[in-house]
Amino acid sequence: MEFVNLMVNCNPHLYTPLMKVGDRFLSSEYFKLGKSNQFIDWFIKLCFSKKIKKGEFLLIEGDKCDKIYYVEKGIIRIFRTEESKEITTWFAKEGDFVTNANSFHFDKPSRENFEALEDCVVYGTDRATYRFLIEKSSSFALFSVHELFYNLCEFENQCEFLRSLTAKERIDYISENYPYLLTRVKNKYLSSFLNIETTYLSKLLANKKTSN
Repeated sequence: MEFVNLMVNCNPHLYTPLMKVGDRFLSSEYFKLGKSNQFIDWFIKLCFSKKIKKGEFLLIEGDKCDKIYYVEKGIIRIFRTEESKEITTWFAKEGDFVTNANSFHFDKPSRENFEALEDCVVYGTDRATYRFLIEKSSSFALFSVHELFYNLCEFENQCEFLRSLTAKERIDYISENYPYLLTRVKNKYLSSFLNIETTYLSKLLANKKTSN
C-alpha cells in the first residue's frame, strides 16, 4: 500500500536504547563534523535537561506548551481525555522530538497530556530559543523542516492505517513498523491507540505469538 512505502521513506530513526541529542543531529545530513560540533555545543548550553520518573507528566492538558522536547531516554505517552475517557494518540521514544503543535505555535492551551511510561530523560528548549536558533543556523532550520515533514508523514500514515486496516492488520502493521510498542507499552494504552478493545487486543497478540 502507498502509505506503507511513505512511512519507510519518512522514517530514518531506528530505535536505540539511548540516543544523545548531539548524536541525533550528527545522524542528519544537515549536520557535519567541524562547525556542526560548535553548533551542537551551543545548542546544548541553551537547552535544559530534565529527568521524569515513570508515571509523571511532562505536559498536562489545559496548560500551555511553549517548549519542544527531545527524548534522550524512555518513552512518553501522548493522550487526551474526552468524556472522562483517555484516548492515546501517539508515543514518543528515544530520538524523537515532541511538542503540542497548536499550543507551541499559537500559544493556546494544550488538549493533550504527556505521560512518562518509563523513567525518562529529555532535553527542552523554549519557543524563543528555538526561533533564535532557526534564525542563526541554516542547518538547524533545514533540520527542523525535515523533522516537520517527518512528523506530518507519521500523522498521515497513522490516520490512514487506523482508518483502513482491520484490527489484525493494525497489529501486523505496528509489529513491522513500530515493534517497540509491543514490548514497552501496556495493552490498555495500545488498545486505546489502536481503537481495539483490550480483551480482543490480548487475543490477537496471543494468536500472533502462537502463529510465529
